[in-house]
Amino acid sequence: MKTVVLVLLAGSFLAGSEAFGHGGGLDSLGCHHNRKAGGYHCHRGPLAGRSFASKTEALEALQKLETAPPGDSRLEKGWRTVTRVVDGDTLILEGNEKVRLIGVDTPETNDRRRLVRSFAMEATDFTRRIAEGKRVRLEYDQSRTDRFGRTLAYVFLEDGTFLNAEIIKQGYGFAYTKYPFRYMEEFRRYEPEAREAGRGMWKAE
Repeated sequence: MKTVVLVLLAGSFLAGSEAFGHGGGLDSLGCHHNRKAGGYHCHRGPLAGRSFASKTEALEALQKLETAPPGDSRLEKGWRTVTRVVDGDTLILEGNEKVRLIGVDTPETNDRRRLVRSFAMEATDFTRRIAEGKRVRLEYDQSRTDRFGRTLAYVFLEDGTFLNAEIIKQGYGFAYTKYPFRYMEEFRRYEPEAREAGRGMWKAE
């Protein structure tokens, strides 16, 4: 039954691409050279989730983030505190700002299917464990808010964890690819990796 519901649930979102593996320790940027796929890929820090042709290209991207005009930057350098986790993909920051995580979708607690509601609770608990009460910084994409007035953002914790990506990597959410976003290809790969590893809601009975 659990397998059937997971298949149905996953079918309501766009499926990810084929999984791939890569190895190698992380350097001071939180990145490493991808031995299997080629190029240079980042897992931690301000470039987390991004891929580059070389480390030089990554350093150039980092410099742009650090020198971008504050009034026109997609990177918010100031740290904010997560005061409450609403659900797996929605946070409340100090000042009562509601933030919807870009590129990730978690099961809904109001779903009629009991098992799906259970997964929604697990996703909420996961996000709460790693983010609630923590300081985070935001990074933006093309749109700063959605039609409900929520801030759309990528969220990074002080230890470099890329929250949006981590939820998918650990099997508590799906890559939401209905609209294009900066880390789409990376997020698409994380979902099948989590499924194959049996993480989070993809755990076998």
